[in-house]
Amino acid sequence: MTTSEQLSPMKQFRKNQSRMRGSLIVALPILLMAWACETSPGTQDAAVGDTTVRVTVATPKVETLAESITLSGAVVAEEQVTVYAKVTGYLETLNVDLGDRVRKGQQLAALEVPEMAASLEEKKAALIEAEAGVEEAKAQLGQHSADLEFRRSTLKRLAGIRERDKDVLAQQDVDQAAAGVAVAESHLRSAQAKVRVADAAVTSRRAALETMNRLAEYTTISAPISGVVTERFVDPGALIQAASSSRTQAAPLVSLARTDRLRVVVDVPETGAAFVNRGTPAKIEIVGAGTINGKVSRTSGALSADTRTLRAECDMPNPGGRLKPGMTARVTIELRELQDSITVAVEALQGEGVYVVEGGKALFRDVTVGLQVGDRVRIEAGLSTNDSVVVSSSAPLANDMPVVNTP
Repeated sequence: MTTSEQLSPMKQFRKNQSRMRGSLIVALPILLMAWACETSPGTQDAAVGDTTVRVTVATPKVETLAESITLSGAVVAEEQVTVYAKVTGYLETLNVDLGDRVRKGQQLAALEVPEMAASLEEKKAALIEAEAGVEEAKAQLGQHSADLEFRRSTLKRLAGIRERDKDVLAQQDVDQAAAGVAVAESHLRSAQAKVRVADAAVTSRRAALETMNRLAEYTTISAPISGVVTERFVDPGALIQAASSSRTQAAPLVSLARTDRLRVVVDVPETGAAFVNRGTPAKIEIVGAGTINGKVSRTSGALSADTRTLRAECDMPNPGGRLKPGMTARVTIELRELQDSITVAVEALQGEGVYVVEGGKALFRDVTVGLQVGDRVRIEAGLSTNDSVVVSSSAPLANDMPVVNTP
């Protein structure tokens, strides 16, 4: 047998292997397609085995949502006054110091004004002089009044004589008597005017003396309110300028604050301003003083043009003076209550909607979202209390995707 005849079985084996590899290459895609068709979902399972998309659902709740806002505020005194002097002088005494409690009307300080005593005596003397002028004018008035009566009586007597017998008395005598009456009347009117002028002078000088007495009273400075001295600005011996106008650079003496009642001041943003009015409930937290349940006592009624906020104040008692003006407060204001609200958990939201489970499938539902309080959010439209809302899922969801509910 030749060599070529001995190798022919080997060639035949290799030829058969090539044919088998070609058949496998053609059959492999067909097998993969068949496997994919067998594993495609046809029930609530989204995948086979451990790849199933499982979801947790909950029905919406009907509850009352209370919207509130928490703001940082400041504690201020119920009343606060900075005391100035009304007259210029040297500070003779200062009877209070920082932290002292004072009563309304209590003397705080005294000023020394040397030239005021001399001016006061001058005003008194001027008033006495004016009163003497009134007496003199009234005396002259009496004289002129008596002279007028005499001349009128003389005229009446002469006129009677002339009427009874014209030969006894000439008409010229009657006319002279009448002229005398007219002159006397003129003198009387002048005297009356002088009395009025003298009276006016007395009134003027009495007012000047009263003003000087009032200024003398201003040398003693009293507390306009009851409270505590929160600031002291001057020392005895200092020259104190009168605070006569807003342009005067006068130094204050002390500042007083009423602390038996305090105010907590907050600025409410524009978004909540419409819901804040007198009587709105508020919870006030102050470090070291706990929590106080109060209410809004007053508002500014208008938003600030600079900050677009509404100023609100809450009154609160301060027996014993434990709280101090200047403390920081944390104020929670209850803005509004929405009753019968349909709510879902915040984690149920997926963009502009939620997924609900119907017939074993996850269906995307557009909803209108409202107020959120804590982990609950109000649904204005798009859901009912019978819907099963997806709260969590084992994998991202898509609309119309089959799912399995996990209790």
